[in-house]
Amino acid sequence: MERVSAPTDDRRLVAGRYRLRSVLGSGSMGTVWSAYDEFLHRPVAVKEVRMPHGVPPARVTELRERTLREARAIAVLSHPNVVILHDVVLEHDDPYVVMELLPSRSLAGLVRQAGRLTVAQAAAVGEAVAGALEAAHDAGITHRDVKPGNVLVSDDGRIKLTDFGIARNVSEATMTHTGMMLGSPAFIAPEVATGGPVTYTADLWGLGATLFAATEGRPPYDADGDPLETVVSVVQGDVPRPSPGPLAPVIRGLMMKKPSERMSLAEVRRRLYPLLAEPRHLLFPPELFAESDVGRVRDDASATRVIPRVPTLAPEPEAEVEGDAALAADPGPLPFATDRTVTPASSPPAPRAPSPPPRRTAADRWPDWVPRRHVEMLTDLAATITDRRSVLLAVAAVVFVVTAALGFALTRILAG
Repeated sequence: MERVSAPTDDRRLVAGRYRLRSVLGSGSMGTVWSAYDEFLHRPVAVKEVRMPHGVPPARVTELRERTLREARAIAVLSHPNVVILHDVVLEHDDPYVVMELLPSRSLAGLVRQAGRLTVAQAAAVGEAVAGALEAAHDAGITHRDVKPGNVLVSDDGRIKLTDFGIARNVSEATMTHTGMMLGSPAFIAPEVATGGPVTYTADLWGLGATLFAATEGRPPYDADGDPLETVVSVVQGDVPRPSPGPLAPVIRGLMMKKPSERMSLAEVRRRLYPLLAEPRHLLFPPELFAESDVGRVRDDASATRVIPRVPTLAPEPEAEVEGDAALAADPGPLPFATDRTVTPASSPPAPRAPSPPPRRTAADRWPDWVPRRHVEMLTDLAATITDRRSVLLAVAAVVFVVTAALGFALTRILAG
């Protein structure tokens, strides 16, 4: 694994207060520094934003705004399993997020070293992350990037969810653009990959994929191939089955393709509770923390990437279409469109259906010898009929007019 150099340039000061000391970790979305708060005299962690590779310059401002969203998202959360936010500052127009410094390792690092976690260890991780997500969802926040790299485990048993960098508060307007998606290919939810509506259920999939990696020792989908191919497997492929064990039903319940069928967080915690071990600070032995994650670049499985969306596939014949499935970019004209229907300029004009035969008017249904003024009077009268009483009056009027017309015609015939 490639390591990032950890400079110790004590001259670098952020916002006149936070002294950056060494690199704790680096990923596609930024660099996390070990720093010191010279005002409160305490160690802190400072996240410096980095633009992922492949992001056009026009999106740089947007991603900086995402970092500010991270600060706003964490600021409203107060939960023992969520990393504490201290401050957010701007330095040369770039945001820096200041958080608590938790001596820990990422779950991705522990799995990479241990291969897989025990049932008690994985249950503790699952229960902690489920509790953090419950608090986030109650605040209207969807994390959208739940994965082993964003779960921190301390040697004293504390487990915290971090990196709400692409979190979205459901009360805010989305900043999603066509063809652009942020996420981790091996842990992204299928509906997020297709650009469909994103709700808290996306985090349920992420929790299931995280537990899969913790118990199997590998991501649920191939992380060594092309990111787009991995996402295509998530959307179109079968959901991988976990090995038999106490956590298998929970993982299967969370990793359901249909969001509405995923197991709730309350049910997850209820099923994991009997598997929790006490005391928790003995769950993770010291040898797991002998190898540090400091300076490590996150592997492909945990890296947050900018990848193109996978288009939603057209439903097969007689297949059930999801109610919340995303429409195509241009579904075409509606089947009942008329000549006044406005179609997008980029869409080719739809072929015009053959014109139906002209309908016969009221005047065409009367004999030619009936005076035209009588026909017009009857037509106007029929158009104003609105209830049964009017119908009776209209019938009487028709009988009267027809009788008068026949009498007039008969008189002319007899008179020669």
